[in-house]
Amino acid sequence: MVSKKLIFSNISIKMHNNSIFWFRQDLRTFDNKWLIKAIKNSKNLVTIFILDKNLIPDFLGLWDKKFLFIKEALLKLDEDLKEIGWKLTIYHDFPEKIIPEICKKYEIYSIFINKSYGTYWKNRDFQIKSYCLKNNIEFYSENDYLLNEPDEIEQRKVFTPYFKLWQKKLLEKEIVLEKPWKINQLENDFEINKFLDELIIWENHPYFTLVFWKKRLDDFDYFHYEDFRNDLDKDWTSRLSVYLRFWIFSVREIYLKVSEKSQIYVSELAWREFWQHIDYYFPFTKKLEFQEKRRNIAWKNDEILFKKWCDWETWYPIVDAAMKQLVETNWMHWRARMIVASFLTKDLLIDWRLWEKFFKKHLLDYDENVNFWNWQWSASVWADPKPLRIFSPILQSEKFDKQTKFIKKYLPQLSNEDIKSIHNPLDFKLNYIDLIVNHKDAQKLAREEYKKG
Repeated sequence: MVSKKLIFSNISIKMHNNSIFWFRQDLRTFDNKWLIKAIKNSKNLVTIFILDKNLIPDFLGLWDKKFLFIKEALLKLDEDLKEIGWKLTIYHDFPEKIIPEICKKYEIYSIFINKSYGTYWKNRDFQIKSYCLKNNIEFYSENDYLLNEPDEIEQRKVFTPYFKLWQKKLLEKEIVLEKPWKINQLENDFEINKFLDELIIWENHPYFTLVFWKKRLDDFDYFHYEDFRNDLDKDWTSRLSVYLRFWIFSVREIYLKVSEKSQIYVSELAWREFWQHIDYYFPFTKKLEFQEKRRNIAWKNDEILFKKWCDWETWYPIVDAAMKQLVETNWMHWRARMIVASFLTKDLLIDWRLWEKFFKKHLLDYDENVNFWNWQWSASVWADPKPLRIFSPILQSEKFDKQTKFIKKYLPQLSNEDIKSIHNPLDFKLNYIDLIVNHKDAQKLAREEYKKG
């Protein structure tokens, strides 16, 4: 049984007149650990969000539908802030430029943030912290993204021993969910709705909305998650990764909800933290194969084949349907991610770093550390004791989309084709696009290339 009281770190914080709480990926008021710290230790508070111009290239322009999700989340955050007497100030600028301007304008004495973990985000925070130190501004940053900080667990390279230590550490903690309360609001010059209306068109993301999130969080059948989570034709993954990525709810909230319902789901939360653990202890491997013997693979990196993979034109329906799901919905089923990753690295011998960038462009639940090392795992260059994995798109299709419902949903042009032909376009005639690679031949070449390492 999990006790519901959280032990905060013993950090001494002074009471300040004017403070900033800077929302980033933590777009919520409920159980926002350092927002509550800011409230407790400030007489006046300005709550801000910065649409970081340094990160705009990671999107497909300001009219990328991923922004529709962020926009709805910001509007909901503003509503929640108004309930406790505040409003959200949004800036579209470079943080290193706008933060000093805000500090001077409002005579800020302290800045509160929840800790970030990606390379750019850590460097950005270091830069802001340096500014604060030079200008006698207190800078407070603490973990709110993870249940266990990376350095709380002894260094491990493999998940299973890490998971045991992770569980043990978590049992030592007590968890409670907290609500914020009113505090004086510093006046600001921006109206959130006007700003966002000018930024992007008024609508919600077509697949991920806050209505969907709330219903999913409350109604998902966590007890049977393990039974059907691999099936592509069933809606049996929670899809909460998108909301956890932007901290629409806290990881503590989801943990308390699932801890006694599904240990497999809990292990998925631990996987998310394992990759942050790896980044902490082995940061040099982020863009370098973890296994030294796999650092000399002769990737073909055929640009034409890579484009066909991106444009869901591989000729293997299971791969193409998964890629279309990603581009259309900004999300991909976890089993599908492994299928397309194996196909690209093993069948096409294309460097995993190329497709990591492609996923970054399209995934709403993109997390740098999770993305890099998940793809290393799929490319079989990760520190994994298991042998080389090469997924057959034919067998994966037959096993996890038995009636081809998933494939036909995203490739309606195949709606009248028979199931056998869709599963195995190598051996059965399929009225579809041209073959780009023969899996049976490709896997042999892949095994030979990986053996060279």
